[in-house]
Amino acid sequence: MTDEIRDQINDIIEGEIQNNINDYIEKEGKGFKGQELKVNVSQAEVDRLVKVYKKMSKYRKSPLFAVQNMDNNEKLVSQMVEELKKGEGGTGITE
Repeated sequence: MTDEIRDQINDIIEGEIQNNINDYIEKEGKGFKGQELKVNVSQAEVDRLVKVYKKMSKYRKSPLFAVQNMDNNEKLVSQMVEELKKGEGGTGITE
């Protein structure tokens, strides 16, 4: 099988998958409605993210962060910034 045929088959499969996802989202009433995005998010997940955000915010305001930042020894926030630049996401903190 040539690469061109393989690419065409992959495009067809990806199109079918995307169509099924779109149909599901439409059926469930999720997705974008005008400028609004409708999704279901677990309250536990939101609580966890808020907790992580508060920890990071508190850490960034601390003298320890300032000293480590001046010495170029700070790892936690720097690692998160690098992950975001690479598109990996993640919070960098495990509970």
